[in-house]
Amino acid sequence: MKTIQIVLLLLLVICNAATAQRDLKDIPDPDPLRELETFVVPDGFEVNLYAADPQIAKPIQMNFDEQGRLWIASSEVYPHIKPGQKATDKILVVEDRDRDGVADKTSVFVDGLLIPTGVVPGDGGCYVANSTDLIHFADLNGDLKADRQNVVLSGFGTEDTHHLLHTLRWGHDGALYMNQSIYIHSHVETPYGVKRLRGGGIWQFRPESMQLNILCEGFVNPWGHHFDRWGQHFATDGAYGEGINYVFPGAEYVTKPGLIRRVSGLNPGSPKHCGLEIISGRHIPESWQGSMVTNDFRAHRVCRFVVTESGSGYASTQEEELIKTTHVAFRPIDVKMGPDGAIYIADWYNPIIQHGEVDFRDERRDHLHGRIWRISAKGRPLAPRYDVNKMSVTELFDLLLAPEEWLRLHAKLALKGRNPEDVESRLNSWLKKQLADSSNERKEECLLEAMFVLQCIDRINDEVVSAAINSDDHRLRARAVRVISENREKLNQYRRLINQAVRDGHERVRLEAVRALGEDKDLAAVASVAGALESKVDQFMDFAIWKSFRDLSHVWLPKVLSGEYSFDGNGTALLTALEAVQAKDAAKVLLNLLNSAELSERAKISTIRAVLEQGNAQEVSTALKYAMKTDSGISSPEIRALVESSIEITDRRKLVPFESASIVVPIMDDSKKEYFPQAVVAAGAWKVIGLRDAISELANDSEGNEAHRVAAIYSLGRYGDEESIQTISLIASNTNTSTVPVQIASVQALAGPALNTAINIAIHAFNQDLNPNEIASLIEPIIGRKKGPEILEERMRESTIPADVARRIIRVVQDSNLGLDSLIATIRSAGKLTENSWKFNPETVSLLVEAAKGGDPVAGESVFRRKTLQCMKCHAIGGAGGKVGPDLVSLGASAQVDYLVASLLAPNDKVKENFHSIQIIDADGQVHTGIQVRRAGGILVLRNAKDELEQIAVDDIELEKEGRSLMPDGLVDDLTKQEIADLISFLSALGKVGDFAVSRESIARTYRVLEFTPKAHFVVARSSFNTIAIGHADLQWEPAYTKVNGEIELNELPIFKLRQGVDDMSFLQTTLRVSNSGSIGIVTNGLEGIDVWIDGKPIASENLQSVVFENGDHVITFGLNRVSRNKPLLVKTRISKGSSAQAQWLLGK
Repeated sequence: MKTIQIVLLLLLVICNAATAQRDLKDIPDPDPLRELETFVVPDGFEVNLYAADPQIAKPIQMNFDEQGRLWIASSEVYPHIKPGQKATDKILVVEDRDRDGVADKTSVFVDGLLIPTGVVPGDGGCYVANSTDLIHFADLNGDLKADRQNVVLSGFGTEDTHHLLHTLRWGHDGALYMNQSIYIHSHVETPYGVKRLRGGGIWQFRPESMQLNILCEGFVNPWGHHFDRWGQHFATDGAYGEGINYVFPGAEYVTKPGLIRRVSGLNPGSPKHCGLEIISGRHIPESWQGSMVTNDFRAHRVCRFVVTESGSGYASTQEEELIKTTHVAFRPIDVKMGPDGAIYIADWYNPIIQHGEVDFRDERRDHLHGRIWRISAKGRPLAPRYDVNKMSVTELFDLLLAPEEWLRLHAKLALKGRNPEDVESRLNSWLKKQLADSSNERKEECLLEAMFVLQCIDRINDEVVSAAINSDDHRLRARAVRVISENREKLNQYRRLINQAVRDGHERVRLEAVRALGEDKDLAAVASVAGALESKVDQFMDFAIWKSFRDLSHVWLPKVLSGEYSFDGNGTALLTALEAVQAKDAAKVLLNLLNSAELSERAKISTIRAVLEQGNAQEVSTALKYAMKTDSGISSPEIRALVESSIEITDRRKLVPFESASIVVPIMDDSKKEYFPQAVVAAGAWKVIGLRDAISELANDSEGNEAHRVAAIYSLGRYGDEESIQTISLIASNTNTSTVPVQIASVQALAGPALNTAINIAIHAFNQDLNPNEIASLIEPIIGRKKGPEILEERMRESTIPADVARRIIRVVQDSNLGLDSLIATIRSAGKLTENSWKFNPETVSLLVEAAKGGDPVAGESVFRRKTLQCMKCHAIGGAGGKVGPDLVSLGASAQVDYLVASLLAPNDKVKENFHSIQIIDADGQVHTGIQVRRAGGILVLRNAKDELEQIAVDDIELEKEGRSLMPDGLVDDLTKQEIADLISFLSALGKVGDFAVSRESIARTYRVLEFTPKAHFVVARSSFNTIAIGHADLQWEPAYTKVNGEIELNELPIFKLRQGVDDMSFLQTTLRVSNSGSIGIVTNGLEGIDVWIDGKPIASENLQSVVFENGDHVITFGLNRVSRNKPLLVKTRISKGSSAQAQWLLGK
């Protein structure tokens, strides 16, 4: 403790000077003991300070070496060096020489670096990620000072300081793994050619051979990576919230350029995490073994996840935190098991952690402090220590079975430095002895470690591999397949072993084999991948097959298109492969498949959609006609969806189906067909000759079906000729027969061909009592046109409209994010509104920051959930909500109050990374604004402010420019000071320890609520409730999200008032995705007033405690009796211990 006392005295001097110099507000006392007092750890654990400033400052990454010394990458300069400032960043080596759990020596190994983002000791020194380079610093005389440096690799991107190469870690296979993040584009020269990684991903590097490979792509900011006992990879992402991610070769995640499909994380809705460690060793209690711990640095805690096997992948459940605190400067960013068996946490220590959203020069950024905390188990002996450098080869073999992963790793790294021939010879002897011992219950682990050691010394042994792949343990077999894949050139029996693996009884073994086959170059590999479809396919296996078909497309696709290869008549395999590559010339093959193979309805729909995307006019026509055949096996709702899709796709492709009249005329002859309205619109979109008069007659039929009439108006707008435009104009101007839906349809139909007429109709409609959705439907098509805002503003100067309508129009215009301030002012004048806005200036910010101190977070959540603000449409909390803006699950723990105020008042001032919008004007003059989701295959996909995906043909883009934040200006203009204070108080509480932290329990958070419409009321009132659960075309479901505590408030649900004698009801649905079948309890907060259906079938409430679910998605419908139930609804799952069942509630929209 003497060292800590000296450190603390120094701290008082330094910190008091720093505080006085900066004169900052709301900066916590930097005394480590004050921070220590706030920590909460589980029963049986304790925490102590291992190392602190001034000996260390700002630790970014840390790793222990074979002697138990802790190597730290330290950066006081981060996030940006000032002009003329000297680079002072360091690599530090911290030692606990007396082994009392407190560091007593710190050495500066390298000085003068600029933001080193990773360090790992090895090969007589350490590897450092430093800007564009991976550098090896060598210590030639053992004095812990670098004597020589060598740039090992160069060409890593440097576009962003916290996305640089980082997270260096040795694998048990002897490879060095390194991560990089989304904004980095690396082009690295190697002896084997240039390796390129655009964006986030994980590298695999072998320094001895200079082989550099990409393990996976598409993470945002993956500052955590580790391996389980059997060599499977896992990662965490510091800027994307899906908790633990299962990683396998070729896996693609959310931000891969041109992404089409991705692998999802194991904890959707989980906050963002960095660092990753897997608990092992004798010192930590058995119940914690195998737990994964990672840092929720925004919420000041280190989280624990229990990861279990689930099919070809894994399932993850969050458990009690390893450590948590309310201290605002505790920022855990790395976590490692130490040589003594304790857990070490690198604390960045900073009240400010934002990067791009917060000024680099914000005075509250701390550049002086940093700590390493040590968590140990009370009363349990520490792990034994060994000096691997002094141990013989045989002694090192014995360490391969140690409970501590740290020991096993360093034993292998030590063996890597010995004579490889000697190691291989002695390993063979050791392994034979272990396998011959009948009392040895760890033979699988012996084989596993033998394979690891052989990889470390670049050797392969056929007998070892054969024994492993024929083991009874699927985990060992899966690892054997990975070894076989990486050594295919050295194994004569490679193909035999891989074909054996692809038929293995366990999904993960098959997944490894499928991904190995993706690197082959012949049709035999293609056939083997196709064979995997005959066994169970879950989400991870599905991706692996898709990816391998894509990787092998150069082998099979030309032969399929030429008719030389047909997957041996396997229609499912052929369709799966063609869907994977989205081949442009495959329509003919798909149509043959449609007519010759036995396909499910889903497969037929997929085939038809593919033809719509790829086929010529004749092929598109043939596909649509097939769908409409009475014996097609495709249901009416699906045909309706196909016709709707065909209009959008043919518009985008500028293609009209061949003999389109023969498609729509048979439908229009029968108005009772469910897809009659879609056919009417299609007739106009394809300008079918001879039908315009009939459609005009339908549009003029004010006594007929209004949905058919509206469809006819849309159709006439698509014809776009003068007579059609005149017909629509006359219909809309007839005050006796022109209903609001007719007026809306008229505006939307004419906004393209006759914008001025559309605006005239809209302005006339404004004098009615319109709801917000109706206003939006009238305004959006106008301001979404190139000249629309300008013409509308000119016309509005001459108009007077009701004040409430003006307010609603302003909200729609603000939501467009087009920066139409002049139009807003004109609308305000037309509605005779006084300006009521919160101006973004220092005085207003200070006023609201002060007001927030008296804010009520409970009231603030109610403000946040108001439909008029539409916060939940754009933002999720814990995965429940929209994806337009960042998830707010940890917002309060990461953002200062003044920044929250500024973001509400001026959302364009600072935009969160990965949420910058772009604005597109297409060839038709239509304006599109949104966040780019992907740009591939000639298609740009945007996510707009409504959280909808828009597809735009790249060739149709006339203008593209940077857009504004999709969060509109003026969002809080109508809120009082107290309401803003309450809202800020709520946002500030998110993620902090307390009532507004998302629960670890498996709670349903995303629902679909049955909206009240006349059609829906008719269905509900005239049929049984079972119809609602089964589904009906006239039922409209809208997304709804729980409060942070997991409850759905009854007063937010539409009420259906039914026939006499039947109580009022509300209906909602949620979806449970089961990855491992078994018994799962559906638990509610009280059963009173609840009816439940699972997959359309009613279930008695007493049977909910144990429901047997098969793999797949299951829709659970709730009917809430509004008379007998008077409290919110909360639903969660409960899985008994020992059950193999695994399930997650679907989140998002």
